[in-house]
Amino acid sequence: MIKKDIIEQIVKQTGLSRPMVRMVVEKFIDHVRKALLEKQRIELRNLGVFKVKKVKPKKGRNLRTGEEIPVPERWKVVFKPSKIFMQLNPENSEQKLPFESTEK
Repeated sequence: MIKKDIIEQIVKQTGLSRPMVRMVVEKFIDHVRKALLEKQRIELRNLGVFKVKKVKPKKGRNLRTGEEIPVPERWKVVFKPSKIFMQLNPENSEQKLPFESTEK
């Protein structure tokens, strides 16, 4: 699924205009990106937590030459799914989410 698919689904389910939904989705992504760049933790209830984690420097190896190469310290984004999210069965696409609205 790509951003366009998410926008289309929200438009169908809410009846809001496509430009409005696109703006809201893009603003949401911008805020998430900005928060992660500032190394803030983002918790989305019933989905999970995004956070930025420091990866220690290590030694890598050039597979062709076998030469040892230092890999510098870096930052990476990690996602930890919530307990509710982990309990969902991916086999059952009709399964109701515990936080899903029944309104259409």
